Amino acid sequence: MADVEYKGVHLTGIKGSYLLVLVPLFGSIIGGLWGGFELYKRYEDMEQQIQAYVAPDLSGFNTRLEVFDTQLKDKVRFVDIEVSTLKELVHDAQETARDIRTDIKAEINTQHDQISAIDKRSRADSLETRTAMRNAENEIRDLITQTSKRWDDKLTKVDTQIENLEKKIDKKITKALENPLAAMSKTK
Repeated sequence: MADVEYKGVHLTGIKGSYLLVLVPLFGSIIGGLWGGFELYKRYEDMEQQIQAYVAPDLSGFNTRLEVFDTQLKDKVRFVDIEVSTLKELVHDAQETARDIRTDIKAEINTQHDQISAIDKRSRADSLETRTAMRNAENEIRDLITQTSKRWDDKLTKVDTQIENLEKKIDKKITKALENPLAAMSKTK
């Protein structure tokens, strides 16, 4: 047998264990009945409110909806007119853009042809210029070489003449020194 003691209460035997099971069971049953009654009471209150419900007067909304509908139709017509006008403007702009594109392409092709012609001329001119510069360079080199040869020849001639003069002067000096008369004149 089970003995149970709680806050000074002592239960023994089968009766005590049955009490431990029966007390919570009765508490649950009583709580369930109380919840059911509360639910039924709320249901009755709700039913009374539903019976007392009167639908509001929505005639003002209907007139507002009709006004809104006419305004919306007017706006749709206005938008349709604007859209068709915009379509016409876009179509005209597309045609203008095509014309401009065609004109620009033609102008670009013309400019390209002119640039190509100038480029060909400049290439030909530059080839002629290069050839002329090479010829001029060769002529200048030839002139420098010829001038250099002339100067060398002249310097050689001058050197030869100087050497000849030195030899003549040496001979005269030697002759003068060998001359006995010259020696006498030195003693006087």
